[in-house]
Amino acid sequence: MGRDTIADIITSIRNADMDKKRVVRIASTNITENVVKILLREGFIENIKKTKRIFWF
Repeated sequence: MGRDTIADIITSIRNADMDKKRVVRIASTNITENVVKILLREGFIENIKKTKRIFWF
């Protein structure tokens, strides 16, 4: 059984929002990078910072 990467990203963001956290860290993959860029473009997240293998937003 595979992982649902997109659902994991959305859940991480939702949980951080409910806990009033300002930063979310997720593993950097092609899929997560594209999803995060879409969320940024649509205004769901304010900014992103990519380090070697981790996205911060």
